[in-house]
Amino acid sequence: MRTSIRILSLITIIAITLFAVKLLIAFKPPPKNETREAQVTRVQTVIVSAKTLKPTLQVSGRLEPARRANIYFQIPGVVSTVNIEPGQRVRKGEALLSIDAADYQDRLRETEASLQQEITGIERDRELLALATHNEQLSQAEVNRLGKLGSKLSSQSSLDVAQQKLTQLRGERLRLKFALDTAQQRIAQQTAARDKAQRNVERTTIRSPFDGLVNQVTVDPGDYATTLSGMAVEIIDEQLEARFNLPASVVKGLQPGTNIIVTVNSRDYSGTLISIQPDPDATTATHPAHISISGEELIPGQIALIELPTAAASNAIVAPVTALLNDNGNYSLFVVNQHKLERRSVTPGIRHNGWQQIREGVTAGEVVVARDVAALADGQRVEAEPGLE
Repeated sequence: MRTSIRILSLITIIAITLFAVKLLIAFKPPPKNETREAQVTRVQTVIVSAKTLKPTLQVSGRLEPARRANIYFQIPGVVSTVNIEPGQRVRKGEALLSIDAADYQDRLRETEASLQQEITGIERDRELLALATHNEQLSQAEVNRLGKLGSKLSSQSSLDVAQQKLTQLRGERLRLKFALDTAQQRIAQQTAARDKAQRNVERTTIRSPFDGLVNQVTVDPGDYATTLSGMAVEIIDEQLEARFNLPASVVKGLQPGTNIIVTVNSRDYSGTLISIQPDPDATTATHPAHISISGEELIPGQIALIELPTAAASNAIVAPVTALLNDNGNYSLFVVNQHKLERRSVTPGIRHNGWQQIREGVTAGEVVVARDVAALADGQRVEAEPGLE
Protein backbone atom coordinates (compact mmCIF):
# COMPACT_ATOMS: atom_id res chain seq x y z
CA MET A 1 0.00 0.00 0.00
CA ARG A 2 2.78 2.43 0.95
CA THR A 3 4.65 1.63 -2.23
CA SER A 4 1.64 2.55 -4.36
CA ILE A 5 1.31 5.88 -2.56
CA ARG A 6 4.98 6.78 -3.20
CA ILE A 7 4.69 5.92 -6.87
CA LEU A 8 1.54 8.02 -7.18
CA SER A 9 3.28 11.03 -5.48
CA LEU A 10 6.27 10.76 -7.79
CA ILE A 11 4.03 10.68 -10.87
CA THR A 12 2.19 13.74 -9.60
CA ILE A 13 5.43 15.75 -9.09
CA ILE A 14 6.66 14.83 -12.56
CA ALA A 15 3.35 15.89 -14.08
CA ILE A 16 3.40 19.25 -12.30
CA THR A 17 7.00 19.89 -13.40
CA LEU A 18 6.20 19.15 -17.03
CA PHE A 19 3.17 21.43 -16.87
CA ALA A 20 5.29 24.28 -15.46
CA VAL A 21 7.86 23.86 -18.21
CA LYS A 22 5.17 24.02 -20.88
CA LEU A 23 3.82 27.21 -19.33
CA LEU A 24 7.25 28.86 -19.40
CA ILE A 25 7.76 27.88 -23.00
CA ALA A 26 4.31 29.09 -23.93
CA PHE A 27 4.75 32.56 -22.34
CA LYS A 28 8.47 33.19 -23.35
CA PRO A 29 8.79 36.62 -25.07
CA PRO A 30 9.85 36.56 -28.70
CA PRO A 31 13.61 37.26 -29.32
CA LYS A 32 14.57 40.81 -30.24
CA ASN A 33 16.05 41.20 -33.69
CA GLU A 34 18.67 43.98 -32.88
CA THR A 35 22.29 44.51 -33.99
CA ARG A 36 24.78 46.05 -31.57
CA GLU A 37 25.98 49.31 -32.86
CA ALA A 38 29.72 50.10 -32.76
CA GLN A 39 30.80 52.13 -29.71
CA VAL A 40 31.18 55.92 -30.41
CA THR A 41 33.67 58.05 -28.40
CA ARG A 42 32.63 61.49 -27.25
CA VAL A 43 35.34 64.14 -27.67
CA GLN A 44 35.63 67.81 -26.84
CA THR A 45 36.48 69.92 -29.89
CA VAL A 46 37.62 73.41 -30.75
CA ILE A 47 37.66 75.41 -33.97
CA VAL A 48 41.13 76.33 -35.15
CA SER A 49 41.36 80.13 -35.26
CA ALA A 50 43.81 83.00 -35.80
CA LYS A 51 44.98 84.96 -32.77
CA THR A 52 47.73 87.41 -31.85
CA LEU A 53 50.09 85.80 -29.39
CA LYS A 54 52.20 87.93 -27.07
CA PRO A 55 54.25 85.36 -25.21
CA THR A 56 56.51 86.08 -22.26
CA LEU A 57 59.63 84.35 -21.06
CA GLN A 58 60.11 83.70 -17.35
CA VAL A 59 63.69 83.63 -16.09
CA SER A 60 65.07 83.60 -12.59
CA GLY A 61 67.70 85.91 -11.19
CA ARG A 62 69.13 87.18 -7.95
CA LEU A 63 68.87 90.53 -6.21
CA GLU A 64 72.25 92.22 -5.90
CA PRO A 65 73.37 95.70 -4.80
CA ALA A 66 73.55 98.08 -7.73
CA ARG A 67 77.05 99.08 -6.61
CA ARG A 68 79.62 97.32 -4.46
CA ALA A 69 82.91 98.88 -3.36
CA ASN A 70 85.73 96.75 -1.94
CA ILE A 71 88.03 99.36 -0.37
CA TYR A 72 91.71 98.80 0.41
CA PHE A 73 94.32 100.87 2.22
CA GLN A 74 96.57 102.46 -0.41
CA ILE A 75 99.42 103.08 2.01
CA PRO A 76 100.77 101.03 4.93
CA GLY A 77 100.24 101.90 8.57
CA VAL A 78 98.78 100.93 11.92
CA VAL A 79 94.97 101.09 12.06
CA SER A 80 94.07 103.75 14.61
CA THR A 81 90.28 104.15 14.34
CA VAL A 82 87.34 102.04 13.12
CA ASN A 83 84.16 104.12 13.07
CA ILE A 84 81.71 101.62 11.53
CA GLU A 85 80.02 98.25 11.95
CA PRO A 86 78.36 95.94 9.38
CA GLY A 87 74.81 97.06 8.55
CA GLN A 88 75.50 100.71 9.39
CA ARG A 89 74.31 103.34 6.91
CA VAL A 90 76.99 105.73 5.73
CA ARG A 91 77.02 108.87 3.61
CA LYS A 92 79.30 109.65 0.69
CA GLY A 93 82.61 111.05 2.01
CA GLU A 94 82.05 109.85 5.57
CA ALA A 95 85.21 108.67 7.38
CA LEU A 96 85.16 104.89 7.90
CA LEU A 97 88.67 103.79 8.94
CA SER A 98 92.02 105.48 9.48
CA ILE A 99 95.65 104.65 10.13
CA ASP A 100 98.22 106.62 12.13
CA ALA A 101 98.97 109.70 10.00
CA ALA A 102 101.93 111.22 11.95
CA ASP A 103 104.69 110.04 9.57
CA TYR A 104 102.72 111.12 6.50
CA GLN A 105 102.01 114.56 8.00
CA ASP A 106 105.72 115.00 8.70
CA ARG A 107 106.53 114.12 5.12
CA LEU A 108 103.97 116.65 3.91
CA ARG A 109 105.62 119.41 5.98
CA GLU A 110 109.02 118.46 4.56
CA THR A 111 107.85 118.71 0.98
CA GLU A 112 106.06 122.00 1.63
CA ALA A 113 109.26 123.44 3.09
CA SER A 114 111.33 122.20 0.15
CA LEU A 115 108.90 123.76 -2.31
CA GLN A 116 108.94 127.10 -0.52
CA GLN A 117 112.74 126.99 -0.35
CA GLU A 118 112.90 126.38 -4.09
CA ILE A 119 110.60 129.29 -4.81
CA THR A 120 112.69 131.61 -2.63
CA GLY A 121 115.92 130.38 -4.27
CA ILE A 122 114.55 131.17 -7.70
CA GLU A 123 113.81 134.75 -6.70
CA ARG A 124 117.37 135.04 -5.38
CA ASP A 125 118.85 133.60 -8.60
CA ARG A 126 116.84 136.05 -10.66
CA GLU A 127 118.40 138.99 -8.80
CA LEU A 128 121.87 137.43 -8.96
CA LEU A 129 121.48 136.93 -12.71
CA ALA A 130 120.74 140.59 -13.22
CA LEU A 131 123.76 141.51 -11.14
CA ALA A 132 126.01 138.99 -12.96
CA THR A 133 124.87 140.31 -16.32
CA HIS A 134 125.72 143.88 -15.28
CA ASN A 135 129.15 142.81 -13.95
CA GLU A 136 129.88 140.93 -17.15
CA GLN A 137 129.08 144.01 -19.17
CA LEU A 138 131.44 146.08 -17.03
CA SER A 139 134.19 143.49 -17.35
CA GLN A 140 133.73 143.35 -21.11
CA ALA A 141 134.07 147.11 -21.30
CA GLU A 142 137.30 146.94 -19.29
CA VAL A 143 138.75 144.30 -21.57
CA ASN A 144 137.84 146.39 -24.60
CA ARG A 145 139.44 149.49 -23.07
CA LEU A 146 142.72 147.70 -22.25
CA GLY A 147 142.85 146.23 -25.71
CA LYS A 148 142.59 149.67 -27.33
CA LEU A 149 145.36 151.14 -25.20
CA GLY A 150 147.86 148.67 -26.60
CA SER A 151 151.04 147.36 -25.08
CA LYS A 152 152.58 150.79 -24.51
CA LEU A 153 149.97 152.06 -22.08
CA SER A 154 148.91 148.79 -20.38
CA SER A 155 150.70 145.66 -19.47
CA GLN A 156 149.77 142.34 -20.97
CA SER A 157 149.21 140.99 -17.49
CA SER A 158 146.49 143.56 -16.81
CA LEU A 159 144.70 142.53 -19.98
CA ASP A 160 144.96 138.88 -19.06
CA VAL A 161 143.51 139.50 -15.61
CA ALA A 162 140.62 141.44 -17.11
CA GLN A 163 139.86 138.68 -19.60
CA GLN A 164 140.03 136.03 -16.87
CA LYS A 165 137.58 138.01 -14.75
CA LEU A 166 135.27 138.38 -17.75
CA THR A 167 135.32 134.65 -18.28
CA GLN A 168 134.42 133.99 -14.63
CA LEU A 169 131.59 136.49 -14.72
CA ARG A 170 130.28 134.99 -17.96
CA GLY A 171 130.34 131.50 -16.40
CA GLU A 172 128.42 132.74 -13.37
CA ARG A 173 125.85 134.41 -15.60
CA LEU A 174 125.35 131.20 -17.61
CA ARG A 175 125.00 129.14 -14.40
CA LEU A 176 122.36 131.47 -13.04
CA LYS A 177 120.58 131.58 -16.39
CA PHE A 178 120.46 127.76 -16.47
CA ALA A 179 119.10 127.73 -12.92
CA LEU A 180 116.31 130.10 -13.92
CA ASP A 181 115.62 128.24 -17.19
CA THR A 182 115.08 125.00 -15.25
CA ALA A 183 113.26 126.64 -12.36
CA GLN A 184 109.82 125.60 -13.55
CA GLN A 185 110.89 121.97 -13.80
CA ARG A 186 112.26 122.04 -10.24
CA ILE A 187 109.12 123.70 -8.97
CA ALA A 188 107.05 121.04 -10.77
CA GLN A 189 109.08 118.29 -9.10
CA GLN A 190 108.75 119.84 -5.66
CA THR A 191 105.04 120.50 -6.23
CA ALA A 192 104.48 116.89 -7.28
CA ALA A 193 106.28 115.66 -4.16
CA ARG A 194 104.16 118.02 -2.02
CA ASP A 195 100.93 116.86 -3.73
CA LYS A 196 101.83 113.18 -3.32
CA ALA A 197 102.52 113.75 0.37
CA GLN A 198 99.16 115.54 0.65
CA ARG A 199 97.37 112.62 -1.02
CA ASN A 200 99.08 110.17 1.30
CA VAL A 201 97.84 112.13 4.31
CA GLU A 202 94.34 111.95 2.84
CA ARG A 203 94.80 108.21 2.19
CA THR A 204 95.32 107.59 5.89
CA THR A 205 91.53 107.83 6.15
CA ILE A 206 89.18 105.61 4.14
CA ARG A 207 85.95 107.38 3.19
CA SER A 208 82.72 106.03 1.73
CA PRO A 209 82.59 106.43 -2.07
CA PHE A 210 78.77 106.69 -2.07
CA ASP A 211 75.70 106.57 0.17
CA GLY A 212 75.16 102.96 1.20
CA LEU A 213 75.50 100.24 3.81
CA VAL A 214 78.57 98.75 5.44
CA ASN A 215 78.64 95.09 4.44
CA GLN A 216 82.00 93.92 5.83
CA VAL A 217 84.79 95.27 8.04
CA THR A 218 87.97 93.15 8.11
CA VAL A 219 90.36 95.20 10.29
CA ASP A 220 90.53 96.25 13.94
CA PRO A 221 92.40 99.02 15.74
CA GLY A 222 96.04 98.04 16.16
CA ASP A 223 96.21 95.94 12.98
CA TYR A 224 99.06 96.76 10.60
CA ALA A 225 97.53 97.32 7.20
CA THR A 226 99.44 97.20 3.92
CA THR A 227 98.49 97.44 0.29
CA LEU A 228 98.67 93.63 0.17
CA SER A 229 96.48 93.05 3.24
CA GLY A 230 93.30 92.71 1.18
CA MET A 231 89.95 94.43 1.51
CA ALA A 232 89.52 96.56 4.63
CA VAL A 233 85.83 97.42 4.23
CA GLU A 234 83.01 96.68 1.76
CA ILE A 235 80.25 99.20 1.04
CA ILE A 236 77.11 98.21 -0.87
CA ASP A 237 74.43 100.36 -2.45
CA GLU A 238 70.93 100.25 -0.98
CA GLN A 239 69.55 100.39 -4.53
CA LEU A 240 69.06 96.82 -5.74
CA GLU A 241 69.21 95.17 -9.14
CA ALA A 242 67.80 91.89 -10.37
CA ARG A 243 70.64 90.24 -12.28
CA PHE A 244 69.90 87.39 -14.67
CA ASN A 245 70.92 85.84 -17.98
CA LEU A 246 68.97 86.10 -21.23
CA PRO A 247 68.89 83.63 -24.12
CA ALA A 248 69.88 85.11 -27.45
CA SER A 249 66.36 84.57 -28.84
CA VAL A 250 64.87 87.42 -26.79
CA VAL A 251 67.72 89.94 -26.70
CA LYS A 252 66.69 91.82 -29.87
CA GLY A 253 63.18 92.40 -28.56
CA LEU A 254 64.36 94.17 -25.40
CA GLN A 255 65.76 97.66 -24.95
CA PRO A 256 67.14 99.44 -21.87
CA GLY A 257 64.40 101.48 -20.25
CA THR A 258 61.70 98.80 -20.72
CA ASN A 259 59.39 98.42 -17.71
CA ILE A 260 59.42 94.82 -16.46
CA ILE A 261 57.54 93.06 -13.66
CA VAL A 262 59.78 91.30 -11.14
CA THR A 263 58.29 88.81 -8.66
CA VAL A 264 59.96 88.29 -5.29
CA ASN A 265 58.35 86.13 -2.60
CA SER A 266 55.09 86.01 -4.61
CA ARG A 267 54.88 89.82 -4.70
CA ASP A 268 55.19 91.83 -7.91
CA TYR A 269 57.49 94.85 -8.19
CA SER A 270 57.91 97.25 -11.10
CA GLY A 271 61.44 97.31 -12.45
CA THR A 272 63.34 99.01 -15.26
CA LEU A 273 65.71 97.20 -17.59
CA ILE A 274 68.96 99.15 -17.37
CA SER A 275 71.49 97.04 -19.28
CA ILE A 276 71.96 94.02 -21.56
CA GLN A 277 75.44 92.74 -22.38
CA PRO A 278 75.62 92.56 -26.20
CA ASP A 279 78.38 89.94 -26.31
CA PRO A 280 77.19 86.69 -24.66
CA ASP A 281 79.02 84.98 -21.86
CA ALA A 282 81.49 82.49 -23.32
CA THR A 283 80.54 79.78 -20.82
CA THR A 284 76.74 79.97 -20.77
CA ALA A 285 76.14 81.56 -24.22
CA THR A 286 73.65 83.91 -22.52
CA HIS A 287 73.53 87.68 -22.18
CA PRO A 288 73.84 89.10 -18.63
CA ALA A 289 71.20 91.74 -17.92
CA HIS A 290 70.29 94.02 -14.99
CA ILE A 291 66.91 95.35 -13.85
CA SER A 292 66.71 98.22 -11.36
CA ILE A 293 64.15 97.47 -8.63
CA SER A 294 63.10 99.15 -5.37
CA GLY A 295 61.19 97.95 -2.34
CA GLU A 296 61.62 98.33 1.42
CA GLU A 297 61.09 94.60 1.94
CA LEU A 298 63.75 93.58 -0.56
CA ILE A 299 67.23 92.47 0.50
CA PRO A 300 70.27 91.26 -1.44
CA GLY A 301 70.36 87.55 -2.20
CA GLN A 302 66.64 87.03 -2.75
CA ILE A 303 65.51 85.04 -5.78
CA ALA A 304 63.62 87.06 -8.39
CA LEU A 305 61.35 85.80 -11.17
CA ILE A 306 61.24 88.01 -14.24
CA GLU A 307 58.52 88.00 -16.91
CA LEU A 308 60.06 89.22 -20.15
CA PRO A 309 58.02 90.14 -23.23
CA THR A 310 59.12 88.39 -26.40
CA ALA A 311 58.31 88.91 -30.09
CA ALA A 312 54.54 88.80 -30.78
CA ALA A 313 52.98 86.64 -33.51
CA SER A 314 50.10 88.34 -35.35
CA ASN A 315 47.27 86.32 -36.97
CA ALA A 316 48.83 83.10 -35.78
CA ILE A 317 46.90 79.87 -36.41
CA VAL A 318 46.45 78.42 -32.93
CA ALA A 319 45.08 75.38 -31.13
CA PRO A 320 45.02 74.49 -27.44
CA VAL A 321 48.28 73.11 -26.12
CA THR A 322 46.32 70.07 -24.91
CA ALA A 323 45.26 69.30 -28.48
CA LEU A 324 48.77 68.38 -29.61
CA LEU A 325 50.01 64.82 -29.53
CA ASN A 326 53.78 64.59 -29.11
CA ASP A 327 55.22 61.34 -30.40
CA ASN A 328 58.98 61.61 -29.76
CA GLY A 329 59.13 65.12 -31.16
CA ASN A 330 56.63 64.48 -33.98
CA TYR A 331 53.57 66.61 -33.36
CA SER A 332 50.06 65.94 -34.65
CA LEU A 333 46.42 66.99 -34.22
CA PHE A 334 43.18 65.04 -34.60
CA VAL A 335 40.96 66.81 -37.10
CA VAL A 336 37.23 65.93 -36.87
CA ASN A 337 35.69 65.35 -40.31
CA GLN A 338 32.16 63.89 -40.55
CA HIS A 339 32.36 62.21 -37.15
CA LYS A 340 35.67 60.58 -37.96
CA LEU A 341 39.17 61.45 -36.79
CA GLU A 342 42.03 62.31 -39.12
CA ARG A 343 45.45 62.35 -37.50
CA ARG A 344 47.39 65.13 -39.15
CA SER A 345 51.07 66.04 -38.70
CA VAL A 346 51.67 69.68 -37.78
CA THR A 347 54.59 72.06 -37.19
CA PRO A 348 54.25 73.94 -33.89
CA GLY A 349 55.49 77.48 -33.25
CA ILE A 350 55.46 79.62 -30.12
CA ARG A 351 53.33 78.84 -27.09
CA HIS A 352 51.52 81.30 -24.85
CA ASN A 353 48.82 81.20 -22.21
CA GLY A 354 47.59 77.70 -23.13
CA TRP A 355 47.63 78.26 -26.90
CA GLN A 356 50.06 76.71 -29.37
CA GLN A 357 50.87 78.32 -32.68
CA ILE A 358 50.53 75.88 -35.61
CA ARG A 359 52.80 76.92 -38.47
CA GLU A 360 51.81 74.10 -40.85
CA GLY A 361 49.26 71.31 -40.96
CA VAL A 362 45.86 72.92 -40.31
CA THR A 363 43.97 76.01 -41.37
CA ALA A 364 41.63 78.38 -39.57
CA GLY A 365 38.08 77.05 -39.35
CA GLU A 366 38.93 73.35 -39.08
CA VAL A 367 37.65 71.44 -36.05
CA VAL A 368 40.17 69.55 -33.91
CA VAL A 369 39.98 67.53 -30.72
CA ALA A 370 40.82 69.88 -27.86
CA ARG A 371 42.05 67.48 -25.17
CA ASP A 372 42.62 63.87 -24.06
CA VAL A 373 44.14 62.89 -27.40
CA ALA A 374 46.57 60.21 -26.22
CA ALA A 375 44.03 57.36 -26.50
CA LEU A 376 42.59 58.37 -29.90
CA ALA A 377 43.41 56.81 -33.27
CA ASP A 378 43.27 57.79 -36.91
CA GLY A 379 39.88 56.92 -38.49
CA GLN A 380 38.10 56.50 -35.15
CA ARG A 381 34.40 57.45 -35.07
CA VAL A 382 33.57 60.16 -32.54
CA GLU A 383 30.76 62.36 -31.36
CA ALA A 384 31.95 65.97 -31.13
CA GLU A 385 31.17 68.23 -28.20
CA PRO A 386 32.08 71.92 -28.73
CA GLY A 387 34.54 73.04 -26.09
CA LEU A 388 37.06 75.88 -26.01
CA GLU A 389 36.66 78.99 -28.12
